[in-house]
Amino acid sequence: MSSVADGRITAQGVDLRDAVGALRRSDDVAGDAVELRHRLAADGYLFLPGFLARDEVLAARHDLLTRLAQQGRCEPGSGADDAIAAPGFTGFVPEVAARSTPLLDLLYTGRMIELYEAVFGEAVRHFDYTWLRAVPPRSGTPPHMDSVFMNRGTLDLLTAWTPLGDIDRTLGGLAILERSHTHDDLRAGYGSRDVDEFCRNGTSAEHDAIHEGLLWNGALPEDPGRLRERLGGRWLTADFRAGDLLTFTIFTVHCGLDNNTGRLRLSCDSRYQRASQPADPRWIGAHPSAHGARSKRGVLC
Repeated sequence: MSSVADGRITAQGVDLRDAVGALRRSDDVAGDAVELRHRLAADGYLFLPGFLARDEVLAARHDLLTRLAQQGRCEPGSGADDAIAAPGFTGFVPEVAARSTPLLDLLYTGRMIELYEAVFGEAVRHFDYTWLRAVPPRSGTPPHMDSVFMNRGTLDLLTAWTPLGDIDRTLGGLAILERSHTHDDLRAGYGSRDVDEFCRNGTSAEHDAIHEGLLWNGALPEDPGRLRERLGGRWLTADFRAGDLLTFTIFTVHCGLDNNTGRLRLSCDSRYQRASQPADPRWIGAHPSAHGARSKRGVLC
């Protein structure tokens, strides 16, 4: 079970083979809300293999790939389900997710909502923005906490990472940094920053950067290997299958392993919270501002 033929598991080009462990499974307690809360607090995540109906996940995958192929984002001449990326495709397509009824039904009705109602112990709401990722070859996501992207509402927020298809370590799924949610100094420093804030008393060059989209991207500064050495723990992952679900707190450090195949890696991020608590305005409504110019906020530095 490796990322490439020689046994390497890579993230941001760094070989993690000797620093990778297995995610703890919680499918054995999926119906026990008390134990789910306990494990989430202890581990910073819940891994629920087979939680979603596999046929519904694959139906959503087919719908999404068909839409991507119609937009020319798959290799001309290849079948939609082959998931071969067209040259130059960057891989982040939230606008496609917003039009896919099979995906939205999968994420925001049925078992998914029931799970978060059980974990939170009350009615929940989800963000209206849906993060669909079609990650092309030789790409991955650098280590980060979600808090820096969505901390203008409640901090008691959970991310769901849903693999849309079978994603082994060759294709490169998501990895959690073990016990990273327990590092209070990291949470109070890096984890309390806001990716859309800027110094309003800063230089003219900084103000120009706001409009050019050149500000901090929210990633932790170290590569995955050095970050693990500094914080301790292992990178935890799995060979994921369609129907699996991985959910975690916004203070849990994670990254996307490198895609070491010639195909697209299709997955989705969605967010859930108590309906009674405030939501980050960047991610709700008919037309969420996301990280556009409307979301930038100047502060005195």
